[in-house]
Amino acid sequence: MTEPQEVIISITSRCNLKCRMCDIPLTRQEEQPTAVWEEVIEDALSLGARTVVFSGGEPLLRPDLPDLIACVRNKGMQACVTSNGLLIDKDMALTLAQSGVGVVNISVEGTRQTHDFLRGEGSFQKALEALTHLKDNGIESTVAVMVSVYNFRELKSIVELAREYKATTVKFQPFSSLFLKDASGSATFLVPPADLRELT
Repeated sequence: MTEPQEVIISITSRCNLKCRMCDIPLTRQEEQPTAVWEEVIEDALSLGARTVVFSGGEPLLRPDLPDLIACVRNKGMQACVTSNGLLIDKDMALTLAQSGVGVVNISVEGTRQTHDFLRGEGSFQKALEALTHLKDNGIESTVAVMVSVYNFRELKSIVELAREYKATTVKFQPFSSLFLKDASGSATFLVPPADLRELT
């Protein structure tokens, strides 16, 4: 069996946003204690994983996240966090740097208007501030985009924004019905087949 390069673990379903394309917070899954996630990290190491990605929900809502990041680093693996950026102020960026995080993925869905429509008023500005705080603390950042009918014409501008804020990578993820409690709502977000040529 091929060894996994990366293991993604969702450490909470809680979130401080109510995004239109994600119902994960509605699942209200029971959270596991720190010790359980430390065992999962050990399992990831035994499988040969080189990177552990902490996801959610919003993983920064867990106060033990810096400890879990340190656990990953102490085992010789890289730690990555996927966040909406709302909680990344100067102090949190410093805490993440001290914990040894390698990369933080910040969700950006397009222009201010598009992003705030999808994720909530004011969230675009918070995402940009998070990118700045990460850069100021020497933390590598990635701009993560969920491609949907609402933003597929804005992908070029997102790349330009990522360059402006010194993000090293841009990740485009197609919209997935896995994030919705009722998959029948998927059609609202999917790019129409007739428009797919604009993505090439």
